[in-house]
Amino acid sequence: MCMATLTETAYYTRKTINWLILMVICYFILRLFWSVFAALWLYFFPPKAPPPNHRFGKLSAVVFPPQATSSAKLTFRLETIEGTVPRASESAAVYFMPKQPANLLALPKTQEFAQKLEFDQTPIAESKNIYRFDDPILTLRKLKYDIVSSHFILRYGFEQDTGLFSDHVFPGLDALKADAIGQLQGFNLWEGDVKAGSQKVTFLKLVSDQLVTTTSLSVADAVRIDFFRKDISGVKVFPPNPDEGPVTVIYSGALAPKKQLIEFAYSLWPIDYSTSGTYAVKPATLAWQELQSGSGYIARFPRAGTTAVVRNIYLGYYDSYDPQTYLQPIFVFEGDNGFIAYVPAVAREWVE
Repeated sequence: MCMATLTETAYYTRKTINWLILMVICYFILRLFWSVFAALWLYFFPPKAPPPNHRFGKLSAVVFPPQATSSAKLTFRLETIEGTVPRASESAAVYFMPKQPANLLALPKTQEFAQKLEFDQTPIAESKNIYRFDDPILTLRKLKYDIVSSHFILRYGFEQDTGLFSDHVFPGLDALKADAIGQLQGFNLWEGDVKAGSQKVTFLKLVSDQLVTTTSLSVADAVRIDFFRKDISGVKVFPPNPDEGPVTVIYSGALAPKKQLIEFAYSLWPIDYSTSGTYAVKPATLAWQELQSGSGYIARFPRAGTTAVVRNIYLGYYDSYDPQTYLQPIFVFEGDNGFIAYVPAVAREWVE
């Protein structure tokens, strides 16, 4: 009797274990099938995004810089992977861009800034907000500072002293980038969007009295380092010139210390990411028609020819050099030979 009981116990134990193993296997198989089913369902039947809230009411129209060359001189040809204009999101976020009011301490702080850069502290008013500071020794070295926006540009007039480019003493790209970041850190500007963004190095060569891009450091007369804003939720931010960031530092290879930093420009407007609204976006097909009709802004003309072949269309944000109340989305058209163009993206009925 005891032997039979032990045999039965072993039998039922093995049977229970087998069932448990089978149940675990079935659980994982069902879970896999459910995950695949859910993924396919969301792919073919994606949930609708909440309707745009148009929080700020009607927005001021995006204002692009005037162009020396009309876009009407271009012929546009669409050659995207899809063969057509791809569908865009039906809405996009718009962000508030606060502006600092003028205050009594603005000018003294500007004078302190100028002193750190070895300029004469005596301000010369060029307008209500913009003051100029001169170098007491190098008359070609000047600083212009907007006391309201805190934007500035330090520049050495190399056009009148092209001999400084006869020296080519560059410490190396890493050292130049470190120095540029050090300049920003020294004035508490290495933070936020600039610190989280990207940098681009461009080699420049003197042609006549202009600096133009060249291929390598070995033939360069100057090096430009541009600092760009960070992407916003995966969406890129574009300045008027996509090759130049809102923060730019240009170095020459001159031996004289004050002639090494020939440009230091800062024109970064603050963005309040906590204050935003969502706005309806015009169809991408309409943006394409506007570009063809000459309503877009050509940020970079094709390097050769008069045909703009467009291969990619997507949403971005436009970051103007001039003050704007809101950071707004744009359609970005990219193509062959470096072509880039912008078209405002917010639906017409929500633009003043």
